[in-house]
Amino acid sequence: MKKKIGWLAIPFVVLVWTMVSAQYPSYVFPSPIDVFHEGIKQWGKGEIQLHILLSLKRLVLGFLISTCFAFLIGILAGASRTFRDFLMPLVTYFQATPPMAWAPLLIILLGLGDAPMIAVIIIASFFPIVINVIQGMNMIPESHIRAAKTLGAKGWKLTYYVYLPEIIPAAISGVYVGFAISWRSLVAAEMIGGNAGIGYFIAFNGQIGNASSVLLGILLIGFFALLMDYLLLKPIHKKFAGWASRETA
Repeated sequence: MKKKIGWLAIPFVVLVWTMVSAQYPSYVFPSPIDVFHEGIKQWGKGEIQLHILLSLKRLVLGFLISTCFAFLIGILAGASRTFRDFLMPLVTYFQATPPMAWAPLLIILLGLGDAPMIAVIIIASFFPIVINVIQGMNMIPESHIRAAKTLGAKGWKLTYYVYLPEIIPAAISGVYVGFAISWRSLVAAEMIGGNAGIGYFIAFNGQIGNASSVLLGILLIGFFALLMDYLLLKPIHKKFAGWASRETA
C-alpha cells in the first residue's frame, strides 16, 4: 500500500500544475497538455532522442570511470593509513568545491563536446563514492583481515574475498549520492557549455522563449533519474544491502 501511495504524488503535481498554468498565458507557463503536445512534436522531429541518448551516454561513461577509480583509490586508502592520511585533506578540499565550478576551466582545456561533460561527471561522483569506500574499509573487522592473511590471502585475493564484500554496503550509499550529483552536474554543464544533450536542449529553448520545451526538458531530467533509480540503483541496493547484516546473522 505504501508503494502505491507514492505514485499519487504524480497526479497531485499534475493537478497543481494545471491550476497554476491556468493563471498564465501558455507561452509563459504551459499546461501539462501543452507540454505533452510539445513532446510529441519534438519526438516527431527526432532531435530530442539524440539529446537524450547523448546525455545518457556521457552519464554512463563518466560514472563508470569514476566508480572504478573511486573503488581503487578508496581500497588503497583504507588498506594504507599513510596513503589515507595523505589523501583525506585533498578529498575534503575537492569535495567542498562544487563540480560546476570546474566546468568553465574544463571547457577551456578540453573544448566543447563530450570530454568536458564526462570530466564534470567524474569530478562530481568520485568524491562521494571514495569517501564511502574508505568508510567501508575502516569498518572491516581486523579479525577478518588477519584470518584471510593466515589462510594465505594477499594482494588481489585479499581485495576480492575480503575487502570488496565488506565495503559493498557502504559503497552503494556513495553510488546513490554520486549518481544524483552527477546527473545534476551533467545537465548544468550542458547548459553552460554543451553543444547537445538535455541541458543544452533546455538552455537553447530558454533562449528562444520556448517555455513548453524548457518544461519538457525538466520533466525528462526527473523521468530518467527515476527510471535509472528503479531499474538500476534500487535493484543493486536490494541485492547487496543484506550483506551489511551478515555479521549479526
